Amino acid sequence: MLYRMLFGTVLLLSSLQMVAQKGAIAGTVYDPDGFPMLGANVVIQGTSQGAQTDFIEGKYQFQVDAGTYTLVASYVGFGEQILEDVTVLPNETTILDITFGEDTGVELALDVTVTAQALERGEVAVLKLRENSDKVQDIISSQEIQRLGAGTAAAALTKVTGTTVVDGKYVYVRGLGDRYSATTLNGLRLPSIDPYRNSAQLDLIPTNLLDNIVANKTFTPDLPGDFTGGSVNIKLKALPERFTFGVSVSTAYNAQSNLRDDFLTFNAGDRAGLGYNDGTLDRPAILDDPRIAELDILASSSARRAGGDDATAALLDQTARSFTNGFGLQQMNTPLDYSISANIGNQFNLGNMPVGAFASLSYSRDYSQYTNGVRANYINPMTGADLQEEFNLRDNQSVEAPKIGGMLGLSFRPSSASTINLYGIYSHQAFIEGRSLVGANNDFGLGGTEDNYFASQTNSFLSRDLRNYVVEGQHVIKGLGNTKIEWAGNYVDSEQNEPDLRFLAYTVNGGFPQINPAQLILPSHFYRDLSDDSYQGKVDITIPFLQAKSRGNAIKFGGLYNTKDRDFNETSYVYENRSGLSFGEANGDPGIYFGDDNIGVIGGEPGRNTVGLYITDNTQLSNSYVGSYDIYAGYGMVTYEVSPKFKVIGGLRLEGTKIDIVSDLAALSLNPEDYEAHIDTLALLPALNLVYKLRDGQNIRASFSQTIARPNMREVAPFGSFGFIGEPPVFGNPDLSVTSIDNYDLRYEIFPNAGEVIAISAFYKRFRDPIVTTFRNAGEQQFTWTNSESASLYGLELEFRKSLAFIGSSFTNFTFSSNLSYIESVQDIDDKEYRDALDIDPDFPQTRPFNGQSPWIVNANLGYATQESGWDAFVSFNYFADRLTSIGAVGASDIFERGRSSLDINLTKKINNITFSARARNVLNPKYETFSDFKGKEYLFSSYERGREFSLGISYGL
Repeated sequence: MLYRMLFGTVLLLSSLQMVAQKGAIAGTVYDPDGFPMLGANVVIQGTSQGAQTDFIEGKYQFQVDAGTYTLVASYVGFGEQILEDVTVLPNETTILDITFGEDTGVELALDVTVTAQALERGEVAVLKLRENSDKVQDIISSQEIQRLGAGTAAAALTKVTGTTVVDGKYVYVRGLGDRYSATTLNGLRLPSIDPYRNSAQLDLIPTNLLDNIVANKTFTPDLPGDFTGGSVNIKLKALPERFTFGVSVSTAYNAQSNLRDDFLTFNAGDRAGLGYNDGTLDRPAILDDPRIAELDILASSSARRAGGDDATAALLDQTARSFTNGFGLQQMNTPLDYSISANIGNQFNLGNMPVGAFASLSYSRDYSQYTNGVRANYINPMTGADLQEEFNLRDNQSVEAPKIGGMLGLSFRPSSASTINLYGIYSHQAFIEGRSLVGANNDFGLGGTEDNYFASQTNSFLSRDLRNYVVEGQHVIKGLGNTKIEWAGNYVDSEQNEPDLRFLAYTVNGGFPQINPAQLILPSHFYRDLSDDSYQGKVDITIPFLQAKSRGNAIKFGGLYNTKDRDFNETSYVYENRSGLSFGEANGDPGIYFGDDNIGVIGGEPGRNTVGLYITDNTQLSNSYVGSYDIYAGYGMVTYEVSPKFKVIGGLRLEGTKIDIVSDLAALSLNPEDYEAHIDTLALLPALNLVYKLRDGQNIRASFSQTIARPNMREVAPFGSFGFIGEPPVFGNPDLSVTSIDNYDLRYEIFPNAGEVIAISAFYKRFRDPIVTTFRNAGEQQFTWTNSESASLYGLELEFRKSLAFIGSSFTNFTFSSNLSYIESVQDIDDKEYRDALDIDPDFPQTRPFNGQSPWIVNANLGYATQESGWDAFVSFNYFADRLTSIGAVGASDIFERGRSSLDINLTKKINNITFSARARNVLNPKYETFSDFKGKEYLFSSYERGREFSLGISYGL
């Protein structure tokens, strides 16, 4: 469907304007205080050709033939501003942001971008937005994202001050992630499609759709209330002001993953290369046959009954053979990684109304692999000495990741004071994984030698889909003092499917392989699917007042409603063996053991059937659930400039939370309340932000606010979930409550010149009833969540962005930027967990840091760019210090992810409309490790390397 829509759009836009190679001039006009000027005129001198800035954001745009012009900017009450030597190139947009001076003269921010509107994308423009913001925020422009070579929003956010990304997709702001950081797309919340996370998966959003990314560090009442670490707003591209077209292709090589002949894989169907399941991995349809229940085919006793009952035997045989029985992993030859993307857009008139249209489509296929990794686990033997090794395995993992994405958008501008946008986003990813673990397992007395070891194999196909349909509008009512109304609504359909995850574990003892059901999970098929339907609507109304005193004075109020319905299902089936070959008799070969000659009815005669492997139902009905997650809010706030130097922003937000979870087992239980969870709360969230302008380009900001943090559906769902090797079961807690947080912030910032900034920030956060991970009372090790009494977090941030032209003329084209964050956190350990740990280790600490929080985060970037030669080079460095990844076993130290450094190099060369790129990623190739430190001795839990990646690309754009 997406292909047909894009093809139709291409035909439409191509027919509208494939004519003379024109360019465009666009930008924003600001007054001396940095506020957008609504209704200013920008024209070519001596003509009437030009545009008036809109009454929404003070932006202008118009098309013009290629050439060099003198522009005149005018506004009532100000002298005309003359801008000479404005160069417009064919098929390019010249970005010209204009700031009127108090008397005469004009400050320019001139940049040139290719193929797309850059009104808020240039680094100069986003710093202007940041300087005049009513809150502490950091912004990264699409221009900088492109230079970084970041492919997804997640990768781009690693370069924002105080921000890290965990597992390649979850954003942590100021050391706080998941429930403590909100993510929005054009101001509308992005849902999570991981049942264990609150955070949206930001690797779903490709950077070729982005205008800029804003990380708000302080709360104002118009932002989501579950804001503590930060609120990240991803702004999509504005629709183009002229005909644009672009196409790009790239390829990449990693010595660990590409052009290899040992890449682990399995048959996932004919459409796996596109990331789709063609039905090969579907749960067998026969399982829904009513005869299955009537004859109790999926019970362990069915094989015994099938021996003398031909009807049972026939259905048992049919059921066993309906499953995909390929548990073995194959090796394949891998090609290079590759990607292709295209975009097209135009603006035309529908009568007298400007209409913009934009479409993009992208496809990529990546291969990643590591071999000879380490996967281990340790427990405290309660002897007071060293930790005891449970297992130590050699880890080989291969993942093929096809991705498809696209966007379609329309923009209507009925007047200069009104705009309406409609757009749809589609993002699809799949991860086809083969994994092998082999080595020592002391629980089973296996030393990891050639004839004495434990082994497991996993075949996994996981796909994620996001469909986001949005309509939004902005309107300024001139007759009501330029009152501004902003509204938006969306429907998000998101899915995460894991069809037919196959898990096989076995041991080899004295050279003899076996599957011992008393020790191991039997060979299993898992089927999991999650579907979220989310609807959201919001409205914001801004009423200016006392404009004669300051154009920044305004009253703002609005509301939001967001509802999400979830359906999560998990089924599992295991193989039992009646009279077939044992795993040892099959010489440990999955192909023989699960072969046709060993599955279902394998011999005998009518009435005396011999049954080999057969399927039994191991589903935990309680693990499937439905849920709803409703958020409703209203707010009011005032921005008032007490004096030309001092501004106050204050207000209150009222935000309600209603969460309902019902397990599928509730309907069958005599006590259904044991399988339900409900939260219904209302919070009052005050906020006060103060901004003092020391002088032009220098601000001091201070703020206080109260925010909340919510548990996600899975955390309150009252049931457990299966853990693979070394991963204990996790149980939800229906008694969880919402966390309340006090936030204090202070920042001093300087904007020396256009595109430059120096800033230092301090922050402190106090938590009441924080949600923490702890142990559950059970015979075996199990995890759950609970509310501890308190926690705190504090830190410092330093940011520096400066042109190096002050060193000398040879450095005019160089820029350097860096940011440094120091963060400390303390959260109380659950009382029972602490008491249990003291029985084992008298020195066990009573506190731990927040999960995923690094005490040090460093980013440094060096850039070189010349418009004349078309060269652009960028070197980026990132470092984060050790961060908590998991709590340890009872009485054992917690497990940390080791800090590491990364270095990326990007080089591009533009020749007319063609851009060549060369990139090197992960140049330092650090080890990815998790470890624990117990009584001064380090224990390694996991270790692997990702390898260095080198890529080449070429793009063409109009």
